[in-house]
Amino acid sequence: MSDTLDIHPDERLRAAAFLCEALGIDLDPADLAPDVNVIKSDPFARVYASELESTVGVAAFLIYQYLLTAPATDGRTGADIFRADLETLEIAAERETPGPRILAHATTDDEAYILATTPAVHRALMGLPPESSVEATEGDLLPGADSAAARRESADELLRLLKLSNDQAKRWFAAMRAEGRLASEGEDLEFGQEESALALFLIDSSSVQDLLRLLSVMVDAARRQGDRSSLSGKQDD
Repeated sequence: MSDTLDIHPDERLRAAAFLCEALGIDLDPADLAPDVNVIKSDPFARVYASELESTVGVAAFLIYQYLLTAPATDGRTGADIFRADLETLEIAAERETPGPRILAHATTDDEAYILATTPAVHRALMGLPPESSVEATEGDLLPGADSAAARRESADELLRLLKLSNDQAKRWFAAMRAEGRLASEGEDLEFGQEESALALFLIDSSSVQDLLRLLSVMVDAARRQGDRSSLSGKQDD
């Protein structure tokens, strides 16, 4: 991802320095700064994204940078936004809800920082097992009535959620077109906080690996069944 947002180089450098310090990386922040990409810029805060090689493989990170005395549009300051975001992330971690997981935060006289990552990377960095291995699920059922019911119920729910997700994607694209922000595919976009969380979730390969695998299996099986049906029809003729 390349940057088109107007960010002072010193701000990006300080964000890279915080990333290095928080993760204990023995790198010169100046070398890392070009790979710290701006995904949102407000008068009172910046949000950066970076992907790094780690002990758990390639890991995605979000760096939130707050300008503490800068005013926000709703009358709050950057300091107020920082405290609210910090509380939101801490509550999300406690309740294990979807979204970014906080790794570290820090404050200076005029700035504050939060480092976050995906739930999967957070668990790996904390030395915890993947969530899928923590407890038994329907995937551990032996073949039989229970597994057949799980397949039916999961298929129905997946169909409902995929239709709903596609409707939401259509709505998002319509809103972006209305704002004139989709002139071309692949252009750099300035994300809101919710979009940043979604982007972070998606770039973590473990977030949707089961869904992608299921879609591949389903599509491949449906095509083979269609091919067999066509061949059977020709033989009957």
